[in-house]
Amino acid sequence: MKKTVSSILLASALLLGAIAPVTASANTDGDGFSGTTNSTVTFAKPSDVTTPVDPTDPTKPVKPTDPDDPNGGTNPSGPLTFLYVSDSVAFGSKDNPIQSQTTGVQNVFNGSDNGKDSTGTALPANTVSVVNKGINTNKTLLTEVSDTRGTNHGWVVSVGSSVLTGKAADGTAIGNLDGAAFNLKGSTATITNSASKDGITGEDTNTTNANGTTGIAADGTTTHTIYTAATGHGAGSTAMQLDPSNVVLSVPANVTAGTYTGTLNWTLADTPAK
Repeated sequence: MKKTVSSILLASALLLGAIAPVTASANTDGDGFSGTTNSTVTFAKPSDVTTPVDPTDPTKPVKPTDPDDPNGGTNPSGPLTFLYVSDSVAFGSKDNPIQSQTTGVQNVFNGSDNGKDSTGTALPANTVSVVNKGINTNKTLLTEVSDTRGTNHGWVVSVGSSVLTGKAADGTAIGNLDGAAFNLKGSTATITNSASKDGITGEDTNTTNANGTTGIAADGTTTHTIYTAATGHGAGSTAMQLDPSNVVLSVPANVTAGTYTGTLNWTLADTPAK
């Protein structure tokens, strides 16, 4: 199941002693009595949901602030689905990283560390900003999953990036941002679930690429697992929030000046985590 880029109703019927009466037989030897009581409990499959939930309390649906874009960058459907994916993430604009780049120097764009120039001097920090149109009070890189299958089979969320294509200030195409990579530090995510977050974990996308950048290569083909729910876990609504300061874009040296755009593509699969 791939999406481009809620509360759970648990119905139960508890029938105790409603199937058969207690049966007992007298023990003529004076050793007491014995008897059996049948018991039954039924848990119905929850109804599928499509409404985003409060990231801090996934038991509560939220009223979208943008009716035309209630689910961000996804379209919910079925018993295992994304409820919400952030609309966009922006890494700002700085002159210094471009001016200071020399062969072999890696510059990192995030909210706390923008790398160092060729003299070893720290560059000013970029501010990474996230847009969540339907939940505009939330500024984290947000992913929400709904699992109403009733199987407790687990699930896996993976993410990849398209190629980042560039344009100069006058709109002229300037090619791709070759060698760029995203590092989404899933291990730092704040994870909440409508029932229990046990068995749901985040993973760092910190593979070192051939050119020295670290993370998900922005090549349109590389993907990494970032969130997992092990077998027996992940039912209900789950929200995963990444602080923007932990969302990192690494770029190689000698980048052509301009604005580069692309997409982060999220995939939700029903494969349980190992």
